[in-house]
Amino acid sequence: MKHCLALCAIALAGCASQYHPQPTADSATLKIIGNNAHFFTEAYENEDCVPHKDGIRLATFTGMTKDVENPSVGKTVQIPAGKPFVLSHYYIDARVAQNRICRVTVAFVPERGQSYQTYFHVEPDVSSCDTLVSASTGSLSMNVPSFKYGRNLCVSGENHGPVARKATRLDWKVNLQRAPAR
Repeated sequence: MKHCLALCAIALAGCASQYHPQPTADSATLKIIGNNAHFFTEAYENEDCVPHKDGIRLATFTGMTKDVENPSVGKTVQIPAGKPFVLSHYYIDARVAQNRICRVTVAFVPERGQSYQTYFHVEPDVSSCDTLVSASTGSLSMNVPSFKYGRNLCVSGENHGPVARKATRLDWKVNLQRAPAR
């Protein structure tokens, strides 16, 4: 059942409106990259998870709706400058009897004409994930001063409530139960 739900979630991921910003002189550039090929990135108006007026889906890195072939090359989009820009990364992989999910919502204030990159890192065992937003200088260590974690977790256009920034580890063991022979 869980496997079916995860597959439905992946299929519905393609239903989100694609992000298409209106051309403006007050914009910045954002390059989206990651360490895996199974995630998508969404845009929000604010930390209350109101979907962005120009569309919610910034990039899709997996599945039938994939618009980015290589996560290390990424996808570049124009974003509004001068006000907080909220984005959410969402990783999911569906396996037999095991669905692994990791999500992060962050915000920063882009400056007009500047270039930024967001790097979404998921641990190989999906025990944690994190996002870094940096100036697009080629160095992932140059944080943007206005960067912060979102106070709410935004996923698929919904507010999933406040986020505790504590590391969590889920137990992915599958307990098999054998049905009696009939």
